[in-house]
Amino acid sequence: MMSTQLTHYTRTIEAVVGILTNGFAWVPNRRGLISDLVPFHPFDQREPQQFGMISFTQLEAGNAIAHRKAFGDFGILVSQTWAETHKAQKVIYVDRKGPIFDGLSWLFRAGYEQVKAAIEFPDDAGLLMAFTNEPMARVVGAPLWAHLLQLYEYLEPIDHSDQQEWRIVHRYPYYGLADSKSDIIKAVSPPQGWASHFNVVRIESREVVRIVCPVSGLDELRGCLPHGYRDVPFECLDG
Repeated sequence: MMSTQLTHYTRTIEAVVGILTNGFAWVPNRRGLISDLVPFHPFDQREPQQFGMISFTQLEAGNAIAHRKAFGDFGILVSQTWAETHKAQKVIYVDRKGPIFDGLSWLFRAGYEQVKAAIEFPDDAGLLMAFTNEPMARVVGAPLWAHLLQLYEYLEPIDHSDQQEWRIVHRYPYYGLADSKSDIIKAVSPPQGWASHFNVVRIESREVVRIVCPVSGLDELRGCLPHGYRDVPFECLDG
């Protein structure tokens, strides 16, 4: 059981209201590590398991200055129960050199050879999805590669280790995400039909521990909060 409080930061009041009203949107996150781990396969079009994720930091607001500079000063701190229910996992930060990277490279290359050998008809576009799709890797008979793809969802270059990130990842191999974050947000404002199930992760007022907000935006945000969130505590940031 996790004992860490997680906060999702964003830049605007509108974004906070959108999340509380419509849910967290899944966003693709290209990290570039797979091209170092398996340099002989072209992953330029799609990284493995690039089906969307939602990121949080374990840093408290006062210690998250660099993180807030990158993502914004408005934060939603989620309950431990909500995070556990959605299987939030701590990110593993990987240096692109050294013994750990060497070991990972060996494993990923072994897994790659397994999936490559398992694809009986290499001209079949559906089977080729096994290179980037964990469930399809299991279908073709490449369990090592499937497990490595699951692991890859939580890998991040060590350059970003100051973010102290946790993330939840899309449970299904969903290929329908737009390329830009702004287009994704527009598509789920509000989500309709099947998008209500596949494009967002809902959160209720009882699952929000507190909202982080610059003191300069406190009154405006209070006035914009959806019904049911008016009693959620605030943590105000100076400046």
